[in-house]
Order: sequence, then C-alpha cells, then structure tokens
Amino acid sequence: MHAAAGEDARFIAGGQSLVPMMSLRLAAPTDLIDLNTVDQLSGISHSATHIRIGAMTRQEDLAADESLCAHVPAMRAVVDSVGHPGTRTRGTIGGSLCHADPSAELPALLLAVDADVLVASSGGETRRVAVENFFGGYFETTIQPDELLTEIRIPLASRRRMGFHEVTLRSADFAVAGAIASAQLDADGALGSIRVVTFALGDRPQRLREVETAVVDAQGDPSAIRSAAQVTEHLISPLDEPHLSATYRRQLGVAVVRCALEGALEANT
Repeated sequence: MHAAAGEDARFIAGGQSLVPMMSLRLAAPTDLIDLNTVDQLSGISHSATHIRIGAMTRQEDLAADESLCAHVPAMRAVVDSVGHPGTRTRGTIGGSLCHADPSAELPALLLAVDADVLVASSGGETRRVAVENFFGGYFETTIQPDELLTEIRIPLASRRRMGFHEVTLRSADFAVAGAIASAQLDADGALGSIRVVTFALGDRPQRLREVETAVVDAQGDPSAIRSAAQVTEHLISPLDEPHLSATYRRQLGVAVVRCALEGALEANT
C-alpha cells in the first residue's frame, strides 16, 4: 500500500510483497505504517446490494467465507492459486490490489465481478473507484500519495457462473497467462451478460469486450466459445521474456480464455 507520511512512507498490510522488495533493495521506505491493528479495515459483511470486504482481510479468510464464495464462485479456486498457504495466511486483498502485480489473480477476479473500491484521503474524503479504473500500469494504481484503500465492494449476483484458468511454470509460481470469466444468467437461465478478464498478459488485468460480445451473441454455443476465444490473440499485448516469447504467450492467452469460458458456461450449454 501507499502513504504520504514521511519522505517515502509506506503502509504495510500483510507484507507479502513489500517485505521481499525491501529485502531485494527494490524498495527503501523511510517509514512503515502498520495497518494490522486497525480493526475497521478487516472483515466481510453484506448489504442488500453488495458484499463489503475490508482491505486488510486476509486472503485465506476470503476462501473460508461461504456466503462470499457462493456469490463469487471462483473465489476459492483463485485464492488457492495465490502463492503458498503461508502467503495466504498473511497476505491481504487490499495489499494485492495496491501492489498491482499484473500477474496477480485477485485483481483480475475483482475486475471480472465488476467490483468497486473505496479510497479515503488524509483530508477525510472518500471516493469510489471502479476496479477497471484503479490500475495505472505495471505495479501502478490511481491512488494518490495521501490516500488509503479501505474496502472493496462486490455487487450481489444470485445467478453468477464463473470459470478460472491459469498457466504457471511451477506450482505456486506467478502466472504466465490467466483468465477469469464471470457469466450472469437471466431468470429463465439464458446468458444475460459475461465478463472476460485476462491477467499476466499485459501491464494490468484486461477486460476483453470483443470476446464478451461474441459469446453473448452466440448464447454460449460451444463452437462460438472457441471462435470467440481466438479473438484474444489480437487483443492482448504480452511481452517477450527469456523463457517465453510474446507469440507463445498470445497462444496461451487464447487457451486460458477458452478454458475460463467453458468453465463459466458448461452448466449452461
């Protein structure tokens, strides 16, 4: 997280990103502000319209909340893919969002379910930001120096279906390609809308609107899913890496989007 106090002060939440960066001398904050004793920043609650998740809520607590997982069916699988059990015990949902690693699963999940975040300033003002507008690029967010992420809000959806798929080089490694699909069914069971989000294939989680439109127009027809997923190759801009070319990662993007779509729509096809 980010802070304004001191020359280069940082908020510390779970410490699963900031502490390793400090150990590698990639970050050298002048001050650390511990948020672990601020009880108001933790916990999961429900209203008539949304689920509220405090920014300091531990990742393992997300997977343990039955009501949350019922409304966000991919939550448990996504959390289980984040690092190791020790990482999930200490890591927080707010810390993951503010670190803004483009390979992280939780930011992509929140984009897929149309979540908002609340950001409070030192002057006492609070603004609401759509997750889609929260990320500014590699490890960058739109949070200002005098602001703090306080909570996440996920709109309730009783007929949500989700699919999640990622590729890693080794178990518990960061993803090299991933996708999450979130489908909303109408009362009669027809596909009303869908969100498709990729991660680890650009500088931030990316929503694929052209894929979404193709899938809804085809009402989730299996052959249409394959055709729609193929469009992914032209929408993403992965980087070349020593062990993975951009061309190969585009192909991985097509594959993970297809698998995510199939996971979200298999009960509806």
